[in-house]
Amino acid sequence: MSYRKILSVLTGGAGDRAALAAAFALARPAGGHVLGLVPNPDPREAVPALGEGVSGALVEEIMTMVEQESRNHRTRARQAFDAALAEAGATLAETPDAVAGASLTGHFREVVGSQEDAAVVEARLADISVMAQVGETVGGEALLMLEAILLASARPLLVVPPAFRAETGLGRRILLAWNGSRESTQAVAQSLPLLKAAEAVTVIAVETDKTEGAAGRDLAGYLAWHGIKAQVRQPMAEGRPVGALLLATVEAAGADLLVLGGYGHSRLREMILGGVTRHVLYNAALPVLLAH
Repeated sequence: MSYRKILSVLTGGAGDRAALAAAFALARPAGGHVLGLVPNPDPREAVPALGEGVSGALVEEIMTMVEQESRNHRTRARQAFDAALAEAGATLAETPDAVAGASLTGHFREVVGSQEDAAVVEARLADISVMAQVGETVGGEALLMLEAILLASARPLLVVPPAFRAETGLGRRILLAWNGSRESTQAVAQSLPLLKAAEAVTVIAVETDKTEGAAGRDLAGYLAWHGIKAQVRQPMAEGRPVGALLLATVEAAGADLLVLGGYGHSRLREMILGGVTRHVLYNAALPVLLAH
């Protein structure tokens, strides 16, 4: 098992270069393929939000502004993709047989319509998706796409901070968060290609009123059947936020990747990420692989 097709969802933001660098790093071991996707909003979708009684001239002006903003995002995303393709030494190709003998390939695509739907559709046809980290005060459509991929694609999602560079390594030293949940189980299963190739794997099972730290030893026993030798850490929460404790342990372990089950539930809105997941996404200084 390996990651052969990687989706990198681009927004035209400053984090695209880091996300693409991580995507090509994931694709390289198996000679895989990276699809750089830019989902663009349909300018006509902005019209109903304006309400009734709005002049035709204003509607036209709003649509023009939306289209111009999308064009700027597409231009920046394409520039980032072209630069990442060159830096990775990859070949531009849309299909496996397009370039004979190419060991690492990529191509760029733009789509217009619902950005969340487009991202999820493509994510379901990729082994793993990659997105840039979203700032806590930014949110917007990028956060909605990130949540949609995590909760609706049935595929893992790698979230990459803007400071990531390929030369720093990805997946050499992995910290694997475990609480025995369905989400954690999915995270383990979908990160096995990276876990098997890692130089060091550390399982962290934070002891809380809902999780026993001893569960980490059971997971280490399971990983051993896959040839993965994992160390186990069992810190006590003792009232500390689990998300902050995870990130502190990551730093202490010198990890370059955190694997985490992404928790989400539906109450006030269709998709709301759990507190631990959200804290890690906003504050992690290293790539985080999430699965739901």
